[in-house]
Amino acid sequence: MKKILCALALMAMFFSTHAQDKPQPSPAGSVSTVIGLTTVTVDYFRPKMKGRKIFGDGKDFLTPYGNIWRTGANSGTKISFSTDVTVEGVKVPKGEYLIFTWPGASEWTVSLYKDVSIGGHTDKYDKAQEVANFKVKSSKVSEKVETFTVAITDLSEDNTSGKVQISWENTSVKFGIVVPKTW
Repeated sequence: MKKILCALALMAMFFSTHAQDKPQPSPAGSVSTVIGLTTVTVDYFRPKMKGRKIFGDGKDFLTPYGNIWRTGANSGTKISFSTDVTVEGVKVPKGEYLIFTWPGASEWTVSLYKDVSIGGHTDKYDKAQEVANFKVKSSKVSEKVETFTVAITDLSEDNTSGKVQISWENTSVKFGIVVPKTW
C-alpha cells in the first residue's frame, strides 16, 4: 500500500510541475511601493490585446463601456494596503481588496471589493461588499499599450500620496491614495 501511495504522490508531483512548463496567455504581474510608511501592492494578470478592440461601445469590444470588468485577466486584480489609507476621498482599512471597474468613454467607476474569494467572477459581485466606489477620469494615451499594465505613479514630494495607474490599449485611468503622515 505504501508503494502505491508513493507512486501516486510522485506522479502528482510530476504532472503538477510539467503543467507549469507552458507560459500563461495572461502572465502574472505585481507592482509594489511604499508611500509614507504604507506598503501598497497590486497583484494582477496581464492580458494582451492580440488584435482585439478592448474598450468601446457595443459587443465588438472585449470590455464594453458600462459593463463590470474584473480589471485584468484570470482571477482579477488585487490591491493591498499595510495601513489604513484614503482612496479618492474614501477611508479604506488596511487589507486586501479586488479592483472592479466599469470603463466609460470619459470616466470609469472603480470599486474596491472586500470579498477577494470571488476572484474575477463578476457575476458574484455584491454591492454590499464594496469598501470604496468612486469615479475617475479616463484619458487617451498616445502610444498603444499592448499588454495590460498597472503602475504606482505620481508620488508626492512629501511621500504621503500616490496614484495607481491602469493602462491598456489606448486608455489610462488613475486613482489617488493618501496615507496618514505618522512620522
